[in-house]
Amino acid sequence: MIIKPKIRFLSVILAFTLFIGLLIGVICQSQWLNNLNSAGQRLIQHRSVFADIFFIDITQFGSVTFTSILTLILSLFFIYHRQYRLLSFLLVNVILFAGVVTQIIKYLVRNPRPMPQLLSEHGYSFPSGHTMIAILLYGSLIIIIQTKIQSSLLKYITVTMLLILIITIPTSRIYVNVHYPSDILAGLALGYGLLILSQHIFQIGGKHT
Repeated sequence: MIIKPKIRFLSVILAFTLFIGLLIGVICQSQWLNNLNSAGQRLIQHRSVFADIFFIDITQFGSVTFTSILTLILSLFFIYHRQYRLLSFLLVNVILFAGVVTQIIKYLVRNPRPMPQLLSEHGYSFPSGHTMIAILLYGSLIIIIQTKIQSSLLKYITVTMLLILIITIPTSRIYVNVHYPSDILAGLALGYGLLILSQHIFQIGGKHT
């Protein structure tokens, strides 16, 4: 029980360090970052009809429309059950961190998106907003589910499905060529760090449950 908080703290420090490193790489237009992006694109962008349909559909689970509706439904559910701490945890992660913080960083960095795109997107590239919402929304649900659901089978199934979304949504953004791999890594790193920080602030899970 003593080791887990230390590991969690270390993971957050490493996540923020990775994000800062990627941020510096983007600002300085570093060659190592270009090499990373090229390697990641070559690894993921193997076009096929099935892959096109799959990744175009998967990416919608991180869209503003879908996640806004899901967040509204979850918010009403928490309000109905008077789970105001869980409500605050969710809204801070989705609206403040995945929404406001992401857009501020995008505006300050102003990194253009890759071209040509399989799925048309506008705005700036760094960090990936879909990746931020994937880890902050679906990651929040994983933490809440692990805290509130008693059934081991149901918990395993739902957490597995959410983890698949957290992996496939960011991957889809590289596949459809609207984000560089560095945008995805930055979104995962920053999103994870903010998620764990938020979990600590709102005391969700563990001995605080």
